[in-house]
Amino acid sequence: MKMHILTLISYKVFPAQMGGQKGIADFYYYLSAYNKITILASNNNKLEDIPFESKYNCLFPQGKGIFNIFKLPFVLQLIRNKQIDIIIVEHSYWGWYGYLLRMITGKPFVIHSHNIEALRFKMQGRIYWRIYAWYEKKIHQLCNYQFFKCGDDAAHAYQYWYIPISKLTIIPYGTHLDAPPEPKYKKVARNLLLFRFNLTTDTCLLLFNGTLDYAPNREALEKIIHTIVPALKSCHFPFCLFICGKYLPEELQQQLDEHPEIHYLGYVDKFELIIAGVDALILPGIMATGVKTKMIEALGLDTTVITTQTGARGIYHDIDLKNLICIPDDDEKAFTQKIMSLNQSNNHSPKTFYERYYWGNVVKMAHVMLLKANGELY
Repeated sequence: MKMHILTLISYKVFPAQMGGQKGIADFYYYLSAYNKITILASNNNKLEDIPFESKYNCLFPQGKGIFNIFKLPFVLQLIRNKQIDIIIVEHSYWGWYGYLLRMITGKPFVIHSHNIEALRFKMQGRIYWRIYAWYEKKIHQLCNYQFFKCGDDAAHAYQYWYIPISKLTIIPYGTHLDAPPEPKYKKVARNLLLFRFNLTTDTCLLLFNGTLDYAPNREALEKIIHTIVPALKSCHFPFCLFICGKYLPEELQQQLDEHPEIHYLGYVDKFELIIAGVDALILPGIMATGVKTKMIEALGLDTTVITTQTGARGIYHDIDLKNLICIPDDDEKAFTQKIMSLNQSNNHSPKTFYERYYWGNVVKMAHVMLLKANGELY
């Protein structure tokens, strides 16, 4: 049964470039095969950048969200005219608005959570995190259903927010691939990188990616610059490290310039080619909330990921991922040794990974849960 879903987006998502933005855009793209989708976004999203037929960008963005009270007549008219069946709120920020809409229209609302936001705010040192923790718990208790990105977050909701298991499910970030890419594709991608940067075939190609002013990514990058790169160089290990992502702090740019083995590429549009071509994505950080979308992308492209025990948070534990290498937290020596022991004929992402993480399969489960939330399944 097809439903008409209204989704509320409180910040700039389109055009989707960073991992979290892609996670939202891709989720609704695949979900649109099963349901009608209307995007109701904040006004810092340009209408022409939203790749859906039914779309609006008239809401006040995060930080000014309270003023959307004045948009209520428009939103209520939209729900009536579009015959909306269910409302999904991206993140908990505007959960209060979804609750208000439900109280007026009777339409169920779902929170699509991407992190336990209060824990993320606490990690970032934001003084209001306790206030948000109270709000986040309360609004999740009030919604009809909730999607979480990983089992750890769902367990938090069950244990600390007292959300019954019947009202939550795990909807992970996905990959566009339903099977590993052909080995020939990965070989071509690697050779292109070797050629472009004039590297020898024995060079170990490494990648770090993320929004670089975000505290967990900055912490990981500082470990790479200050510990891992010097250790690799002291062992005369042939390597090249690509760093991709926006908002590199100026002081870190100066430190990168001291290492000719590091190439900062900024934001890369055709990022899949780099992920497919490197020998490993490295994620040595231990500040972690939610799930690292870049890790899912890399495993989907059959690329080895070397990370910490904390960095691997959120991956299904029952999948035998031999190309996901977990090092104890803060053991940079072991991390460095694992990089030097890499070989290009690494283990591959198994079939079970794609069964769980291919977007087409992810949204099938989401669709069933939305039918349940809308009272179509009992």
